[in-house]
Amino acid sequence: MKRNYYDLSDGEFAAEMAASAFAICSLEENAGSQYETKTRGPVIRPAEAAPMRRTSMSNHKASTEIMTITPATNDKMQNGISRGSRKAENEADAWEKAQIVKIRKRYDELLSALIVWENEKKMMPKQQMERRKTQLEIAMKRNLQHYKNKLARIDHIAKGARTQAEEKRRYEEYIVKEKSNKIRSTGTEPVTCFCF
Repeated sequence: MKRNYYDLSDGEFAAEMAASAFAICSLEENAGSQYETKTRGPVIRPAEAAPMRRTSMSNHKASTEIMTITPATNDKMQNGISRGSRKAENEADAWEKAQIVKIRKRYDELLSALIVWENEKKMMPKQQMERRKTQLEIAMKRNLQHYKNKLARIDHIAKGARTQAEEKRRYEEYIVKEKSNKIRSTGTEPVTCFCF
């Protein structure tokens, strides 16, 4: 024996199923009519005379009239809707173009600001590089001058040392010649004293 999970009689179950089916169908129709309205314009209904209630305000009294929609009035309403939808489309197109112009203008301003910022940021390192380059050139000139001064000083010292060595050599040669002259004249070597 199978257990029935619904615990409903056959009539109640059938009524619930029918209500569910009706709800689903009505949702599908609403979704379909909304889709058709959004994509293709108003839905063209068959030319049936359908009663429609209309409230009008005259002399501040609300009165309700029953108006029947015939195919001719339906066409008038659709023409009005299509004119209104064309007007709405034109307004939407104009609004869209205006918004796109605003967005492009804003992004053009942003891009120009970015270019200005980029140029300023690039200019600073370039100026620093130029300053360092001139500082390096000045430092190189100073170093070159310092190098030349050192070379000149070394040349001056070396020249003085050469002249002193030359004079000392001449003096020592002079002493040797004097001694050799003495030896020639006396015939004996001069005695050198190693006294402590």
